[in-house]
Amino acid sequence: MLPSSASPTAVRWELSLLAALPALALLTAQCAWLPHFVSDDAFISLRYAERLLAGDGLTWTDGERVEGYSNLLWVLAVAALHGALHDGLGVDLVAAARLLGFGCGAAALVALACAGAPRDLPSLARAALAPLLVASAQATLGWTQAGLEGPLVLLLLAFGFAGLAAAHDRFGPPAQWPTATLLRLGAPFALACWTRPDAPLWVFVAGLALAAGARSLRVALALGAPAALAVAAQLAFRLAYYGDTVPNTAHVKAEFDPAAWPAGFAYVGSAIAAHPGTFAAAALAAVALWRAPARRPLLGALLLPVLAWLLYLASVGGDHFPCRRLLHGALAPRAVLVAVAARRDGPLAGCVAVAALLGAGANVAVARTDAQSHELRAETWEWQGRELGRALAAAFPTERPLLAVDAAGALPFYSGLPCLDLLGLCDRAIATTPLPAWLDTMLPGTPKPPGHLRGNGRYVLDRAPDLFVFGPPPGRPLPVFASGAEAEDDARFRDGYRLVQLDLGVRPLVGGAQAAITAPMWVRLDGRAGVVRSAAEVAIPAWLFGGFRLRAPIVQRYQPPTPEGAAAAGAQLAALVPWLEQRQALAVPGADGRLELRLCGGDAALEVALPTGRWRPLIEPADAAVAVAIEGCASDANGVATVPTAGEHVVRLRRTSPGDTPTAVRRVRLARVGD
Repeated sequence: MLPSSASPTAVRWELSLLAALPALALLTAQCAWLPHFVSDDAFISLRYAERLLAGDGLTWTDGERVEGYSNLLWVLAVAALHGALHDGLGVDLVAAARLLGFGCGAAALVALACAGAPRDLPSLARAALAPLLVASAQATLGWTQAGLEGPLVLLLLAFGFAGLAAAHDRFGPPAQWPTATLLRLGAPFALACWTRPDAPLWVFVAGLALAAGARSLRVALALGAPAALAVAAQLAFRLAYYGDTVPNTAHVKAEFDPAAWPAGFAYVGSAIAAHPGTFAAAALAAVALWRAPARRPLLGALLLPVLAWLLYLASVGGDHFPCRRLLHGALAPRAVLVAVAARRDGPLAGCVAVAALLGAGANVAVARTDAQSHELRAETWEWQGRELGRALAAAFPTERPLLAVDAAGALPFYSGLPCLDLLGLCDRAIATTPLPAWLDTMLPGTPKPPGHLRGNGRYVLDRAPDLFVFGPPPGRPLPVFASGAEAEDDARFRDGYRLVQLDLGVRPLVGGAQAAITAPMWVRLDGRAGVVRSAAEVAIPAWLFGGFRLRAPIVQRYQPPTPEGAAAAGAQLAALVPWLEQRQALAVPGADGRLELRLCGGDAALEVALPTGRWRPLIEPADAAVAVAIEGCASDANGVATVPTAGEHVVRLRRTSPGDTPTAVRRVRLARVGD
């Protein structure tokens, strides 16, 4: 027994911790079942945190400030935890985000157990049910350690809605709640507004429900005042720091297109089906509270925000992430609803308790068998992005090329390079570009995932990225989304870029897994990673030799091609496929991380613009068994070639050693020879 001198508050929290133990054990088991998944979008937030700690401010890349995150409090919390633990314990930013996610999830379970108001063994058992419903949910399984803000939203909403239930227990109807109490109860909701930009919906609807029950606008105003101040403060910061009124992500994702409703309702339906126990127990709990007229205002404050949230999700077309990510925080009010209903006396409360216990089992069964859960369990491309990012960082330590990416998370984070986000999450120009008119005439079967439809190929090529990686890492050889598809139609891309295959060999991923990684990457010939020109020489990175030149667009899914265009695309595709399969000329990291050419076939060529004059070809390293020649140009006995006309000339490398051993070359220099 607890000592009689223990205060009621102390007893409640100690018993709440005991009541939460089964759920904490289940949460640990859930995280162990999905031990390695970290969302690529989480690395966007981590890049902001990393640059903040490095003194570069809340920025994603050099240049224009853009609010490419939508979870300010999470970014700051991860940065603070990393700063506190890194020096002493060596905790990196990824580990800090995962640790914070688990900590927030665990604390939320304790808060939900507290909502069950345990006072003795029978009430202890019933108080354990609401946390179990949350710990068993698929959204919890998928997103507790995924690196995004979901666990923090869950924690804040758990505190917020549990606080409303506690105030109802203490003061009775909302009309009797002191204004100071209402202001205090609004604090967690205010912090939630700094964690997700759509969080004001929770406190707005809850406040209106309480105000309607109390017939007093004071209740809604006092409860919502902290959130209103938080939103106003962040808006002032956003205007001053970023020069915008909404997060940049809102320009990309918040369409509210009537055409999105069918997909949105399908998403909500699948989310309900994926959490059968939670929704069933909450529905039964709502019936139980409705039968108690004194608790109907509390019922409205717990139930109506959930309904409003589901309607909001339907209006925006749902979410493309697996495991119903946006249901994570919404678990809290439903769990509080179950906690309040289960602790009452009577057969209906007993039915709620039984439904919650069985529902937790049903949740676990769905969470462990649903295809989306296994999709996340098998997902490793973020870690391939880590390996590619590290390779690019080592390859270009001083050149700092501009890297254009579709996946703006792991690859930019680990590369540390200046980056351009082709989808616009972290780029205002792309984010504010109107949706292309050809979206309405896209060919059947073309995917249209939310948040992936913005693009501006002309703007991208005006920025002249030095490297393109299309699609998720390690990349795809052809454009996937709008910016890349539009860029491919631009002659600047076809003439100025070459596709190379970066072979990283077998690399470690996570959990002991390994993978052979080959990254198709487009490189700008005259960019910071490409040819270096001076009056005395033209220095060509050897790994550019053998690169594929695109002479006609292949990706024409966004508009019906003309017969001529289709024929040209077919011819290009017929040339690209064997080039990818033969792998005769590969870019590989050298011993120091710098890239070099591994020439596996007989020769490799590159078209290079050369001025007139006499040029002596030189190979680095000098002992490489490779000869170099400028085609169509006469050479004297010393190997000096004469370029009679300025323009594009084919420079060809040819192996001089027999056998199948690959030849490694780092650089080809064309040194000008005086007349």
